[in-house]
Amino acid sequence: MQSRAQSIPYRSTSSIRLLRVCEDVVPDDRERRPPEPEAASHWACVHEALASLGKQRAAHERDLCRWLLAAQRLAVHARAGYASLGEYAERILGLRPRQTEERLRVGRALAVLPALDTALAGGELPWSAVREITRVATGETESAWLAWAKPRRARQIEKAVAARQPGDRPETRPDLSRLKHRLLFEVRADTMALVRDLQSRVRADLGGDPDDDVLLYEIARRALGGPSDEGRASYQIAVTRCDACGLAGIDAAGASHEVDAIVDEMAACDAQVLAPRAESTGPRPHMGDGLVPEPRTESKDPSPRVGARATQTIPPATRRAVLRRDHRRCVVPGCQNHRFLDVHHLDPRSEGGGHNPDRLAVLCGAHHRAVHAGSLHIDGNASAGFTVHHADRTPYGVPPSLAGADVARRVAVMLEHMGFKPTRARALVDAALTRVKPDDVAALLRAALAAS
Repeated sequence: MQSRAQSIPYRSTSSIRLLRVCEDVVPDDRERRPPEPEAASHWACVHEALASLGKQRAAHERDLCRWLLAAQRLAVHARAGYASLGEYAERILGLRPRQTEERLRVGRALAVLPALDTALAGGELPWSAVREITRVATGETESAWLAWAKPRRARQIEKAVAARQPGDRPETRPDLSRLKHRLLFEVRADTMALVRDLQSRVRADLGGDPDDDVLLYEIARRALGGPSDEGRASYQIAVTRCDACGLAGIDAAGASHEVDAIVDEMAACDAQVLAPRAESTGPRPHMGDGLVPEPRTESKDPSPRVGARATQTIPPATRRAVLRRDHRRCVVPGCQNHRFLDVHHLDPRSEGGGHNPDRLAVLCGAHHRAVHAGSLHIDGNASAGFTVHHADRTPYGVPPSLAGADVARRVAVMLEHMGFKPTRARALVDAALTRVKPDDVAALLRAALAAS
């Protein structure tokens, strides 16, 4: 009995010591977790927690994209009794329709972009960066975009991607005409009613159903107003262009907003030019619908040409005559716009075109921009009549082939990279389309080069 009694505390002590050793080597999971945010007392602990959450969030978004694709493939929403995948995602995941579409798009892109997929799964790049890069990256360019994006902020990536198209590399020269800006307003019901009424009136003038950009562009032109004299440009904005790099910007609200070459070309058609200083060697401000570059003139008098008269790109008498001839309306079929019109040169001034009234046409701002952007073409003259067609040579008013228009645009960009001016490149593509159908990039490019 005594021997047995002595062995009991010995065993008890051993088990206790063994338990303590196990607790020191393998701590409880609860001791591993960081403290609650309110209890954190050191910045490093907070940083580690946030960095870990950032990686988890990236991996979670990647998994969400994949599972949403699976839900779309299996029509989970229909089996669950919902009307659409959008409604299903909104009720189950709290995603808005646009957020759901974005994740489906990114999921499809990541299926063919393994490097970006791995970067998102491992948290190397955040969701916002991968979302933007998948808009332009391809199998050949994803590694370059991944390396370029890692040290940059999401806003920088978004801005760079917005000015490029699929297949471009980070070092590709940005196309400013692709940049879009989002405007957001919060207004009362009565203000919204006025805006809707204004939109309906502008749509009636333009005809058809213009997009938001065209609609706001036309509303802004009307609100800015301009001189009542038909011999002068319809409204006045200040534009500055650097002679060295050729980039132009509109001065508005105390800041300069960089614009694309289309604005520069529109200005060459119809603008009011304010004479610069005679000794100026830097960027020169101009007034009008855009900028008209002037040749430098040497002067013995170094003083500024203060009080010099502003001049019109088109002689005032010619401008009035063209407006009267076209009944003060845009010549594009179906367009009823008759306010704040521009006069367009069918023979580009950058290529030596003059002010022959027979080759001048009245256009509204929206259609004028479309012509200089290459999505609309005008042929003929005032005597025989103007003909208007889309980029794929489809007559205006007939639904164009979007694939054909895209091929025409791509060939025009190729010609610009070869050194042709934008207006010349579009003219060559338009001439080539009279002989070749817009279904083969290589064939259309050869025809355009042959026309040069």
